[in-house]
Amino acid sequence: MAENLSGITGFLFDPNQPGADGALHPSVRSISKGKGAKRTISDLIFPEAVFAVKESTACSDLKELQTLLISRLGQNSQETRVRYARFIIRWFFADGFDGIARKTWIAYQDEKILTDILRYLYLAHEPVMGACMAECLYPVELGMRVPASLFDRFLTSHYGGTQTTKTTQRLKSNLMRLGVIERAPGGNDKLVSMSPAKTSLLLLTHYIFAASEPRTVELRYLLANPYWKYIGLKSEDEVRAIFREADAAGSIGKYVVADQLEQVTTCLTLDAFLSKKVRI
Repeated sequence: MAENLSGITGFLFDPNQPGADGALHPSVRSISKGKGAKRTISDLIFPEAVFAVKESTACSDLKELQTLLISRLGQNSQETRVRYARFIIRWFFADGFDGIARKTWIAYQDEKILTDILRYLYLAHEPVMGACMAECLYPVELGMRVPASLFDRFLTSHYGGTQTTKTTQRLKSNLMRLGVIERAPGGNDKLVSMSPAKTSLLLLTHYIFAASEPRTVELRYLLANPYWKYIGLKSEDEVRAIFREADAAGSIGKYVVADQLEQVTTCLTLDAFLSKKVRI
């Protein structure tokens, strides 16, 4: 049972107000589509990302981490190692050297939670992959076969034109590396359960909505942000159940359902949440 942290109320979160950097919150940013969208999909390097986060704990900054990755990644070509190091930093350290990925590993030393966080970071920073997860695959039931034509239609809609076979193949291979799909008999792919840790949802809720101070957030704003879909939750009721459990355990301030109002109130900053190693 988590330490009882309830009894603290926060400020009401409004996603329509820009943050301190002047940018709108991710829950209301639009995904780039059409002629202006980036049309290339780079190969995902997931085991290397896990390695990088773990090794970052022995580094002092991003420059030292990049140097380490270039020297220690397993690819034979230095040019490839340089490119992969750049991708790792762009996708998984976009919030800085001491960002959510590194902090999560230091706090929990838990590969399952780290995998959830890295999956979120990648999908949040690769719009076409994130849109595929949140829009194309979300309605598909777990265990169902996913025909290649579904990906073709998604890419055509997303980019506004017919895509090459290589683009579709790279989309699928990256989803496999994320653990979203696996090859099924007959050549089709099957959507599989990623079984995210419940703690990962709470951790990302604090990271996205309440990093610097406790907040009260309407559940509809939480659900509008695809972060819970990125880590593998398949229904809004799953999200509700986790918040309900967290409320009972004292891991959040409170989860309130009254008439047509649903709100989640946090009671810790992100750093405090991590320092207490809150789990459910």
